[in-house]
Amino acid sequence: MKLLDWAGKLTRRVFIARGATTLAAAAVAGKALLADSAAAAEPDSEALDAEQARALLRFTRDLFPHDRLPDSAYDKAIAPLLAEAKSTLAAKQLLMDGIAQLDATTKASGGQIYARTSDESVRVAAIRKIEGGAFFAKVYGETITPLYNQPEMWAKFGYQGPSSALGGYLHRGFNDLDWL
Repeated sequence: MKLLDWAGKLTRRVFIARGATTLAAAAVAGKALLADSAAAAEPDSEALDAEQARALLRFTRDLFPHDRLPDSAYDKAIAPLLAEAKSTLAAKQLLMDGIAQLDATTKASGGQIYARTSDESVRVAAIRKIEGGAFFAKVYGETITPLYNQPEMWAKFGYQGPSSALGGYLHRGFNDLDWL
């Protein structure tokens, strides 16, 4: 059968009906998969202790250093990680092991745990030792979007926000850069 013959028989109505059927099947299968994975995860009562949470906050602040941002912005960024660690034992273990690695490295260099190390060069050296690991990838990947997707922080970065609702950038600040 030629492609043109097949395309001619596919009407808009048939396309929408088949698409709706496919969408419904995908929703049912996805729900079943989520239920299976939720049953496999062993929920834990507590995510991390206060010192580990402080280390995770410090680590995220070291990954994305912005002196103008308050700790509350970083708290919002690590909240999804803490929620996942609270519900999944594997996520909790990954965070605890990564923080333990950071603590061991900074103790060997400076004598204090990571969260209490004030020397930035010691903390950066500890981060460089683990940057190829799963902990680094997890924290980096899971915190970048929640950190930079906070509308209340956009002004601190110089971002005016989306302008599509206001007609776009062409007639609204497209050419107002004074540093170019």
